[in-house]
Amino acid sequence: MEKYRDYTAVDFLNDESFLRWISEPTQKENDFWNNFLRIHPYKKDDIKEATLVFKLFYSRENKLALNEQYDLWKKIQDEAKNSKRTVFLKLAKYAAILVLVFFSGAVTYYLYKDGGQQYQYELAETPQTTKDEAMIVLSDGSQISLEKQMSQISYSQNGQQLIVNNDTINQKTTTGSELINKVIIPYGKKSMIMLSDGTKVWLNAGSQLIYPSVFSEKTRQVMLVGEAFFDVAKNTEKPFVVRTTEVSIHVLGTRFDISAYPEDKLIQTVLVEGKVNLMYSGKGILNREYSVEMRPNQMVVVNKSTGESRSQTVDISKFVSWKDGMLEFEKVDLVRALKQVERYYNIRIQLTDPLIGSFKLSGKLDLKEEPEEVLNVIKLTVPIDWQKKSNGDFIIINK
Repeated sequence: MEKYRDYTAVDFLNDESFLRWISEPTQKENDFWNNFLRIHPYKKDDIKEATLVFKLFYSRENKLALNEQYDLWKKIQDEAKNSKRTVFLKLAKYAAILVLVFFSGAVTYYLYKDGGQQYQYELAETPQTTKDEAMIVLSDGSQISLEKQMSQISYSQNGQQLIVNNDTINQKTTTGSELINKVIIPYGKKSMIMLSDGTKVWLNAGSQLIYPSVFSEKTRQVMLVGEAFFDVAKNTEKPFVVRTTEVSIHVLGTRFDISAYPEDKLIQTVLVEGKVNLMYSGKGILNREYSVEMRPNQMVVVNKSTGESRSQTVDISKFVSWKDGMLEFEKVDLVRALKQVERYYNIRIQLTDPLIGSFKLSGKLDLKEEPEEVLNVIKLTVPIDWQKKSNGDFIIINK
């Protein structure tokens, strides 16, 4: 039961026991999950969100259409507050959508064009995974474990062959459908992916990337949950689009970093070189769509709740150094820095006093060291100390 205490809605939707409970519950499962909510009432919102998502997509006969699957999480969070059927009907009217349909453990992608033509992409069987298991899920449902701390994945130009840490894997082609793959990287690991068009993607800890093995449509589209650094291969005839819950990044060829973890309140995009167009889909309090044309050394931060954005010129090295095993900070709240350390090492860090989180941290952290050494470096710059519990968690205390 304790493993569920830190689960997000996404985690619950990837858990076989949870999916069985909300689809075909038994008395034993009802007792388990009701007891879990009694002990951990703060997880009620996450479970409500996950349940709502599942129910939206559970019916085979009535596949509700949403305006872009990438917009799903924010919409569900909004609807969880009022949960009215009229909202669901509104969501079904959109013309251009990419949705995940959950049934019998399978995941199917539907892409509807304005002209009404429907394209279907299938990712056969979503496997049962543990939270610490890194893997690639291929279009036929087979899974490839990524055991290394930093895995290397490379696709051939036709997308039918991929190399994973020097092992070659062939994918079977399916007439009329595109091969959709998914890379899942848990906290404590990273991955570098070379897509079939030559684009390189560094996927940070606790992130997922969904993408076709070969880009056969007019745009090269991928979906990101978490953080990634993109070095996009230039192709003027096929723009590259990275979609997250609130924003999408449209480029031709450039290098940029985007951080869009579901649990974070902000989405942060930093441009290293080239030019990108950041498009906000208009779901916050402002309820309006807008776009921002970004220039090199510029950072744009979008507030998920309000929809407001702010931009500033930054030292980009401080925001992309994670892919090289370093973290750089300049007057960053300690609580934000510790969150990145948590993700990188897959550890849990607790503050005994919330005010500790407001301490400002500046400097570099070498993530090639053990987490204890990293915390020792941090305590040299801010007035804190740390203790390690028997379960492996860390506690930050005032010095």
